[in-house]
Amino acid sequence: MAKFKNFVPPKCTVVRDNGEKSKVEATQIVRGDIVLLEAGDRIPADVRILASNEMKVDNSSLTGETEQLLRTTECTNEDNPMETANLAFFGTLCTEGTATSIVVAVADSTIIGRIANLA
Repeated sequence: MAKFKNFVPPKCTVVRDNGEKSKVEATQIVRGDIVLLEAGDRIPADVRILASNEMKVDNSSLTGETEQLLRTTECTNEDNPMETANLAFFGTLCTEGTATSIVVAVADSTIIGRIANLA
């Protein structure tokens, strides 16, 4: 379980009620926070993509799949959240581009959190 703490990025950029960008501890984000992502960022929670500029993610830490996947605003699979292009998951890596996203799950509610609880 302690290894999963390595997935948490130290800080992330959020836009809150005042509309200003700020860096916060990733452990302090909550559902509904707007998170700005760019290449090199570790995804701090499960997020839905609101806007994307060619953002790609590396999901290998979650799925073992090494191919970089394009993230867009389009829901491409309503049945399986792991297969849709409009979600990015806690602990995965943004490898290219930028995106604006909204937090949909944190901590134990994330995909990786649920996996950890099963382990």
